[in-house]
Order: sequence, then structure tokens, then C-alpha cells
Amino acid sequence: MHWTLSFGEVFVMRKTLQKAVGLLASGLLALGAPAVSMADNLSPDTPYSHQGNTANNQSGTPAPAPAANSVPTDPDSYNSEFHNSFQNLMPDAPPPGYTSMLGKWTTMMYGFVEFDTMYDSSNSFNNWPFNGGAANAGTIQGGGNDALGKTINSSSYGFDVNNSRIGFALSSPVYHGYKLRALLEMDFLADPGESQYAVAGGENTGYFTNPIFRIRHFFMDITTPGYGNFLLGQYWSLFGWQPYNIYNSVQIAPAPGTLYGRFPQARWYKIIHATDGLKVEPAISAMMPQYNASGMPAFVEGIKIADSDWMGEGMIGDTGKGQFPASLGFSAIQSNYDGYFQQTNVNSSKVSTTLPSSGFNSWTSAEAVDLWLPILPVRNGKPGNNLTLTAEYTWGQGDAFQFPNMNFGIGPNNFVSNCPPNSTCSALSPGLPAGEGFANGNAFVPLDIQTYNVNLQYYFPDDAHTSISLGFAVDNSSNLQSIADAVGATTLGGAGSTNGLYKYLAPWTRNTFTFVNIWHDFTPAVRAGLEYGQYDTLYTTGISALDNRVMMSWFYFF
Repeated sequence: MHWTLSFGEVFVMRKTLQKAVGLLASGLLALGAPAVSMADNLSPDTPYSHQGNTANNQSGTPAPAPAANSVPTDPDSYNSEFHNSFQNLMPDAPPPGYTSMLGKWTTMMYGFVEFDTMYDSSNSFNNWPFNGGAANAGTIQGGGNDALGKTINSSSYGFDVNNSRIGFALSSPVYHGYKLRALLEMDFLADPGESQYAVAGGENTGYFTNPIFRIRHFFMDITTPGYGNFLLGQYWSLFGWQPYNIYNSVQIAPAPGTLYGRFPQARWYKIIHATDGLKVEPAISAMMPQYNASGMPAFVEGIKIADSDWMGEGMIGDTGKGQFPASLGFSAIQSNYDGYFQQTNVNSSKVSTTLPSSGFNSWTSAEAVDLWLPILPVRNGKPGNNLTLTAEYTWGQGDAFQFPNMNFGIGPNNFVSNCPPNSTCSALSPGLPAGEGFANGNAFVPLDIQTYNVNLQYYFPDDAHTSISLGFAVDNSSNLQSIADAVGATTLGGAGSTNGLYKYLAPWTRNTFTFVNIWHDFTPAVRAGLEYGQYDTLYTTGISALDNRVMMSWFYFF
């Protein structure tokens, strides 16, 4: 059958097809583009920056600020605005990920794939030392010139994909002036039921190749019309104004000498605009204690001053690259230690005497000050040729649980007692964390702990996509040496190493980490960092142990 169409019929069909294509395109754009009504929900108060100056690509280039009273409609700008709306909660997160919208609910997925390789001059650590001390044959139980001692003194090499991460940022519709946000962030890191070296000998390769999927952050944040914000769930500790305090290092955070921890908590904070650029943020929180037997939460208070007219380029840890304001933060933490211990004395005739149980109840406190100082600040919102100094100092007692793996090499016999002559004494204090202090009769003797770090970061002109960083960090206990002198250094040792290969012979009093690194962003989604660092650990026996580490990490951001 043969059809013949007139010019008029062809014209009508063409117009009909154009309308159909236009309607289809409009429908697809409506599904993929955000609605203008989302503006209020996506732009809660961003306390530490001007709008548009913190969400950036991996070269540090800021996203353009949207016009007043408007919402960007292209996906990249929309992602940046949504990322900005969470800036005060996740400054250490990678750059804007994929954002989707269903009605007035918005979700952003973000994360990264990490690949690490590292060389150590000793077998002191697994791939992530945290606050562990370096060791050698003279600082471990059963060391010396035997096989274990020689193994500790030999070098090690590792690979892993641990610390890879995925997160979801959620924003729901504004309800009677209340802005509601939530964050769900998970990562893959080790296996708490295993260690690098098996008890029966050999290595657990699954410790690196089959890490568990674990919670990092699970919290909700409620912005009220006039009463500040309420944060409920697992989030960074307020002590040290984490995570802004985390220095730039290739190491899987935390490296020594920096506050680091995420805890279930209830927090209130309020952002007060003193001037257009100057913000003051008071905050208080009640959080999970380090010692559940105490029956009391830990309490943290803080106040922070930030000037968003004085911005600096910087990197928090190894992923949170962006522009951050000059700031000075103060914080304090109080913790309760309430428990019991039982002492057993064994005399020279091997007659055992168990003393009546004794109780202790003590409150401890510690303080922290944190500085973010742009020396060569960002000019006109354009990064490049920037120099930033960050520093933190903490002092006090009872805060070792805020520093992962900080046990100072102290084993389970964390007690101080007047042991009778010609006797061997031991004590059991259920649940008392090693590294916090010692039980002594009806008293708790806390460790006096000081930590500090200084980090200098320089960012080359933006076209180079390159930065360098150097610094040092210290963990120190000022009263541990005198306690060890009184009861015997080796009496207090016995903590296990991070890799499960050995136990410390005696506690260490000071651990210093010095480092220098270089970073390069090959694309907005691919970053690499190379670092040389040295761990220098001083023991109560007077011995020092060194570990020289070279580590390289690659990141793919999504």
C-alpha cells in the first residue's frame, strides 16, 4: 500500500512530534532537576564559610556562589549547594557526590575507594598504628636476640584497601521552621575479632583483605527556629572540635597526638553571628563514657570563634580538602571513674593472700585548644599559593579514650599498691581501661596526659593541583615515669601491640611522630599522597625505639 502525504499533513505531524519530544524532555528534566522550593531546606546556616566557598572539586576550586534567593538547577551546582548545607557537620568528607531528589526529600551519596601501601623499618605496627608506640627487641616481652626480637627489628611491607568509605547525607522538608538533616556514614576497617598475627602463629590475611563494614556516623541534626541545633546519634566528639583538629597526614587517621573519636551522644550547639564574617559557636554534649562501670556519661563543653572573612586552603586528614576559616576553639571534658579492684599477694613461700575488695570513685577533667590559622589566605575565593598552620594542645587526666590505641603500653595490672616485702602482687580491676590510670586502694590515680601537634600545609597555584605538608605530633604522660619508678617498670607493662605480634615489656612515656608528605590531584576524582614519617618512642626503662615509615595512598572519590 502506498501513502501520499500533503505538505500540510507533514507540517502538522512535525509540530506534533516536536511537542511530544518537548514534553518528554521536560518530564525527564523534572525528574532529574531540583525544585526551587528546596532552597530553604538545602541552606541551613553554614557557620564556617560564606555560601559557595567550601564545596569544591579536588583541585580546590570553589563552586560558584548561586545568585541571591535562587537554587542552582544544574546537577553540579546543586550538589555543591547540598554539600555546603552539611559543611559544618562533615568538613572531612570528600567533595560533593551524587545527589538525588524525591519530592522535597534529598539524598547525597558520597565516598571513596582507598588503596594503601606502606613500608616500615620494624615490625612495630600493623598498617594503621594510631597511637601505638614503636618497638624493638629490647622493649618487648620475650625479646632479646631470639626469633621474636629479630622479627621485631626487621622491616615489614603492607597493602590494604581499608578505610574505604560510603556515606549518605539526608535532608527532609522544613517543618514549621525546623530544618532536619541526618548522616549515615560507614567504612571498612579491620576485624575486631582478629589481629594481624594469629595467636597460633602465622598471619591473618583476612584482617586486611576482608575488613568489616562498620558504622562511623549515624545521627540526626535538628535546626530550630531560634534555639540552636540539637544533634542526636553517633558523631565526632566535641572535645577538640573534631574533626577540624585532624592534621593532614597520609596515615589512616588518627596518627599520634590528635584527638579523634566518634561516640553516641546528645549535643546542643548554636551559631551566633557576631558580625557578617565572625561567628561564635557555644556547644555542650553528654556522650558515651570510656568506662561503662562508672554509671555516668562523659560531659564536654566548648566554644569556638571563626572568621569566614579570613579563609585558608587546607585538608582535614586525607580526604576533606577545602577552604576553612581562621578559628580558635576551646573545649573541656569531664569523665567519672567508679569501680572496684581486688589485690592478691603471693609471698616467697608461695602463700597467696587475697585482700578485701576496695572501691574508687573519681572525676577527671582535661582541656584542649585548637587553632586554624591561614598565613597566606585565600584571596577573592580563589585558592592557590596558600599557606595554613594548624595546631592542637591538650592537657589533663582521664581523656586517653579520646585517642585510639593510647594505652602507653600498660597491661592489665594497672594498679598501684604497697606490696609487702618478698611478695609478688597483682590486682584485678574489671573494666578499667589501660592508659587512663591506676587503682590504688580507695583512690583512682589518673595519668597526667599532654598531647600536641603542629601542621603546616602549603598549596601551590591551583593549576598545579599539588600541596605539601609537614609537622610533628606528641603523646606524653608526665607522671607515668614516677609511678613506674615506684612499682617497677616491667610490672606495669603487658599491653598488646597493634599487630598482635608482641606485648610491651614496660610502658612508654612519650611518643613522637614527625612527617612530611606531598599530594597531587590527578583528576577531580583521583588523589594520591606520599609520606615519610618517623615514630620515636621513649620507655620507662630509658630505651628509645624508632620506626621509619613510608606510606603511599590512592583515593577515588565518588
